[in-house]
Amino acid sequence: MYSNLHFAITFLGIFSIFEILKGGQKLSVLKYHILARLLIITAVSFLDYLALNGYEIPYYKEIFKLLAAILFVNMLFLIVRKKIPKIVIGVEVFFTLYFVIQFMYGFQIPNVKDGILQNKPSTYEIIFFGTYTLFVISTLIYNGLYLIQNKNFNTNIYELKIKRWVLSYIVCLLVLAITYFLLFLSTSKKIFIFYDDTVITSFAQRFLFILFILFRPKFLDDDRYSTTFNELLIKTKGIAFKDFEFIFYSNHYYLLPDANLDDLALKLNVSKNELSIFLKDEIEENFTELLNKNRIEYLKELLNAKKYESFTIEALSEMAGFNNRRSMYNAFNKYVGQTPTEFIQSLK
Repeated sequence: MYSNLHFAITFLGIFSIFEILKGGQKLSVLKYHILARLLIITAVSFLDYLALNGYEIPYYKEIFKLLAAILFVNMLFLIVRKKIPKIVIGVEVFFTLYFVIQFMYGFQIPNVKDGILQNKPSTYEIIFFGTYTLFVISTLIYNGLYLIQNKNFNTNIYELKIKRWVLSYIVCLLVLAITYFLLFLSTSKKIFIFYDDTVITSFAQRFLFILFILFRPKFLDDDRYSTTFNELLIKTKGIAFKDFEFIFYSNHYYLLPDANLDDLALKLNVSKNELSIFLKDEIEENFTELLNKNRIEYLKELLNAKKYESFTIEALSEMAGFNNRRSMYNAFNKYVGQTPTEFIQSLK
């Protein structure tokens, strides 16, 4: 069964790589990281398949784990922060050099087989792997907190999609990290035995990442959005995502009471039909839905802000771009499932 699982992940990884490369789009820095991570998952799954069939290759798991962790940490920062902090790069370089030096001296990797620790790692090796695991987990937590606290992710629909996408995966990974920790305790310290199947846990981690990539927000595929990552601007279909982002989000176009499809198309110097196609293909929303969703997110922020407590709901509705009370209430109930008054009560 285990070999079949690894074989399935291998084919799923190959499929995901072709899915990323389809259409011949120009690759961004983010997509290079995604592709490299998928290649590692595919390769290590195939090598695991060979190992389970008697063709063992020494140390490949440890090397791939280190590379995969570095790529994943960098990818999260690219998605969430749109850059990689220098301190992160420094820590990665340090751990990589440390690993290479220790590898040259032939240190033993902790090896768990059939729920039993096969060898006893040195104190330095435990510190190394424990510290690196802590580094990866702290990065997940840091990115998660950044997503939650950053105000840009609360009033911006396309950033909100990224927030939900990344946070859901971070939660899954943290659950897996806790499972790994408990697994280590159960097998090495014999404190308790509740689960000792490292193969299934590893399969779950790889499968989750592939699902994470396959179900990414569609607009991340647009290399015009990727200009945020590699500072390149390529126009296709008449509209650059960077231009749309600047006008619609950065300048809060959706808050204008007279915002309409014709006017926005004019500002972007494209036809109304081109803009409609762009919204359908890249944002996966029509103009009215996109407008109302952003206005409602903004209105929720106003209702939650203490400095606007003395304002009436109608006044805040106008600040959010709604022309009349009825359209605001209909949109609020549609996207929030409550009236503004009920929403305010739920905050108390």
